[in-house]
Amino acid sequence: MNAGMPTLPDRVADSEELARFLASSSWFARTTGRVKGSAFLPAPDNDTSVFRCSGLSPEALWEHGSHYYVDEAGVPKRHHGAAIVSATAVRKAGIDAIPEEPPPLHANLRDWPRDQDQALEKAKRKEVAAKIAEDAVLQVLPVV
Repeated sequence: MNAGMPTLPDRVADSEELARFLASSSWFARTTGRVKGSAFLPAPDNDTSVFRCSGLSPEALWEHGSHYYVDEAGVPKRHHGAAIVSATAVRKAGIDAIPEEPPPLHANLRDWPRDQDQALEKAKRKEVAAKIAEDAVLQVLPVV
């Protein structure tokens, strides 16, 4: 899988596209082509896992996902598609994209709002995730 893999700088450039694999069909609306904010909410470790996908064809992105979008045991996770968003849109929402390999091309969205009031923190994170989702483009898995 590393053959043909783009060499990327140590910093995610604003112009780069990021792919968030969509693990749940509730993270998008296929009929409207809209990505929902819930797709970008951080995991319990306060990161949102994405892959740097600039220059990858949709087929290469799906192949990459089937190899590297895996659970802790290395078992591929099921995904329904991907939300593609620019690093500029992520940063405009107040979040940063930080490269974190392995796996290849992996990055995390970081710097999510924190608040001692859990309800307020959750509301702030939902608002930021919704802003990112507004700029995301849905790519559903190709039918084979």
